[in-house]
Amino acid sequence: MTEQAGNWNEFVSGHAHAHLLQTDEWAELKGRFGWRARRILLPGSDGDASRAGAMVLFRKSMGQVLAYVPRGPLVDWSDAGLTEATVARICAAARQEGAFALKIEPGLLDTAQNRGRLAAAGFHPSPQTIQPRSTVVVDLQPDEDAILARMKSKWRYNIRLAARKEVTVRELGAHELPLFQQLVSETGTREGFSVHSAAYYRAAYDLLASRWGVFLLATHRGEPLASIAVFAVGPTAWYLWGASNNHRRNLMPNHALQWEAIRWAKARGCTRYDFWGIPDEVGAVATGLWDEGRREVLAEQAPVDVNAFPAGDLWGVFRFKQGFGGAVERTVGAWDLPLNRSVYGLYRGLLLAKDRVATVQKRSGDGRQNDERRDARPRRARSNPAELEPVTQEAAWEELMAQLPSDRDHVLQSWTWGAVKAASGWEVERWAVRADGRLLGIFQFLWRQPLASLPLRVAYVPKGPLLDWSDDEAAALVLARIEKLGRRRGCLQVKIDPDVAEESAEGKRLTPLLARRGWRFSPEQVQFKNTGFTDLSETDEQLLASFKSKWRYNIRLAQRRGLKVRSGNTADLQNFYRLYRETSVRDNFLIRPFAYYEALWRTFLESQENGTARTGGTLLLAEHPQEELPVAGLFLLRHGCRTIYFNGASSERRRRDMPNYLLQWRALQWAKVQGCTVYDWWGAPTAPDDPSDPLQGVWRFKQGFAARLAVHTGAWDWSPSPLLWHGYHRGKSLLAAAIKE
Repeated sequence: MTEQAGNWNEFVSGHAHAHLLQTDEWAELKGRFGWRARRILLPGSDGDASRAGAMVLFRKSMGQVLAYVPRGPLVDWSDAGLTEATVARICAAARQEGAFALKIEPGLLDTAQNRGRLAAAGFHPSPQTIQPRSTVVVDLQPDEDAILARMKSKWRYNIRLAARKEVTVRELGAHELPLFQQLVSETGTREGFSVHSAAYYRAAYDLLASRWGVFLLATHRGEPLASIAVFAVGPTAWYLWGASNNHRRNLMPNHALQWEAIRWAKARGCTRYDFWGIPDEVGAVATGLWDEGRREVLAEQAPVDVNAFPAGDLWGVFRFKQGFGGAVERTVGAWDLPLNRSVYGLYRGLLLAKDRVATVQKRSGDGRQNDERRDARPRRARSNPAELEPVTQEAAWEELMAQLPSDRDHVLQSWTWGAVKAASGWEVERWAVRADGRLLGIFQFLWRQPLASLPLRVAYVPKGPLLDWSDDEAAALVLARIEKLGRRRGCLQVKIDPDVAEESAEGKRLTPLLARRGWRFSPEQVQFKNTGFTDLSETDEQLLASFKSKWRYNIRLAQRRGLKVRSGNTADLQNFYRLYRETSVRDNFLIRPFAYYEALWRTFLESQENGTARTGGTLLLAEHPQEELPVAGLFLLRHGCRTIYFNGASSERRRRDMPNYLLQWRALQWAKVQGCTVYDWWGAPTAPDDPSDPLQGVWRFKQGFAARLAVHTGAWDWSPSPLLWHGYHRGKSLLAAAIKE
C-alpha cells in the first residue's frame, strides 16, 4: 500500500541513511513470505525535497499484528518536528492495520544523543533485536592499493594465493541458483545455523540482484567453491549471505570473493562496505571507546582477544571479517512503541523470560555438564561420547532407516514427510547419533517460530526419534542429543512422540526415563496418541473372515449396488478435498487449506509413481454410475511394512450404499499388494474405556475390520526452562482471550 505517490526507491537511495531493507524490492521479497508493506512518505517542513519516510512491514500471527520498520525510518533525527510528524504518521498506519506495537531499527550509531532522540519520540529499547547491531565497515574512499594496505598481511597474502591457485570469481547466473542453495545448505549444516529456503534465495535473486546487487561465485577449474550475495543502495554496500563447501578451503575462495565484492562496490560508487554482523560484545566495546572520544575503532585493534573466544556463533566470522581493515560500528538496535499495552506487556514479558533463560544457559556452560551427568551410565564406559552427524542426502537417510529394526520405522520420519513440512514453513534437519562407530538412532528435527512477533522457536520430532528402544543407553544418549540440539537452535520446547506401546517393556522404561530427564507429558498431542492395527499377514480370504459379519455384508452390499473403487491421481485432488471439507463440517473437525493437502497428497503420489523409495501413497475413490462425482474417498500413506489410513472423506450421497466399507476393503488389499504387513488406522480413543471419547464412533467402525487397539506413550515436551514453557502455553491462552475481547 502507498501513502503518497512518487518514486519510492529514488527517495530511499537519495537519503543520507539509505538502506536496502527500505527498498520496494525488499518489501516485495518479504511480502512473498508472510509480510505486508505500506510506504509512508512525508515532505519536509518547508515543502522541498527534504523528506522523510518509512517502509513499514506488517505480519499477523495468532490474531496479533506487529509493525516493523527495518533500518528506518529514514528521517533527519536532529529535526524534532519532522521526526514527530513521521512517527505520528507511521503510528496511524500501524493502528489502521491493528498492530499492537511499532518496532523500529534505525541505522543510527549507538550514542547517548541518538538514544535520547529515540526516547523523546516515545520509543524505548526492545528486548528483541532482529537485525545485527554490530558490524565491520570498510572505508572504500581510498584507492584499491590503500584498501589492501589496511588489511592484515595474511589477508592480502590469501587474496593473492587464491589468484595464484587459479581461483576465479564471476557473477552467478540465475540458472546456477541451485549451486548457491547447495553451498548454503552445506555451510548451515557444518556451522550449525539455519538457512533460508531455496524459494527465498530465488526470490531474492529475481527481485534484488537486477537493480541492487550481485551474487558472486568462486570456482577452481570449473568446480564451485564458495558464493556470496552483495547489495548496494546509496553510499553503502552490504554483504548479506555467504556459503562455501567443505573442501578446497585451503585455496582461500572466501578471501577472493570478499575482495571482488569490495571492488564491485567501489566501482558502483559506494564509499562503505558493510560486513553485516559480528558479536555484539565487540560492538559494545567500541561504543565505550566512542564515548571516550575516539572517532574510529578498527576491528583489528579492538581490545578483545579473539583467540580466547569459542569458534561457534559469530566469533568465527568476526575473526574472518576483522582482517579486512574495517572499523567497528554499532547501531542503537531495536526500539518499540506500544500501541496496545496489554498485548505488548505479554510480548515483552515473554521476551525477557527467554533472555533470562539464555543467560542462565550461558552461565552454566550451555548445560553441557548436566548432559554429561545424565549420559553417564554404569553399564558400559564409552571411549567417545555420542555425536550428532547431519544427513543431507535422501539415499543416505533411507540407508540409515534400513539399519534400524523395521518395526521402529514411521512415515513421519521419512524423507518425503520432511519435504512436505519444509514446503509448509518448517525448517527440517535430519540427524544420526553415533558412538564408537555404532548407530544409536536417527531423528528428523522440525522447528519453526510460530509467532513472527516473538523470537520463540518450537521443535518437533514427529513419531520419533527412531532407535531400538530396548537399548536404554542408546535411548538416553539420543534424547540428550535432541535436548542439546534444542538448546543450540534456541527452542523454548522440543516435542517428541515416540512410536512406542505404553504397556510394552520398552514403554514402561521409557516413561520414567523421560520424566528423569525433565520431559513432560505434553498438553498438546499433535498426532493421535493411540491407534489401531490390522494384521495383513494372512490371505485375503482369511482377512475377510476376520471381519465382523455385518462388515462383510456391507462390503458385498456396496458391490451389489454398483459402487466401484478406483485409484485417483492428481487431477482428482480438488474433488477429494471437497469431500474432505464436507466431512469436516458434518463431523465438526478442523482441516487445513487445500494448498497444504495438495502438496502432501501430490508428493506422496509422485513418490509412489517413482516406485523406488520405501515411501509412497495412493488416493482411492468410491464412485457410482449415477453420480457425476465420487461419493467417498481415502488417502493412504505407505512406508516400509506399514500403510496408514491418513485421510478419509464421504458425502451424504449414497451413504446407505456403504461406500466406506468397500473403500477400506480395497485399501487393505492395496496395502497387501505393496508388501505391507500392517494397516494402521491412524486414530483410536485416547480413553478407550470412556464412552464419551469423541473417537468411540469411528473406533467401532475400525474394530469391525479386525483392528486391534495400540495405546502409545504419546507426545512429550522438553524445555530448557520450565518457567518459560509454562509461560508460553499460558501466553497462548492469554492471547486467545485478548483476541476475543
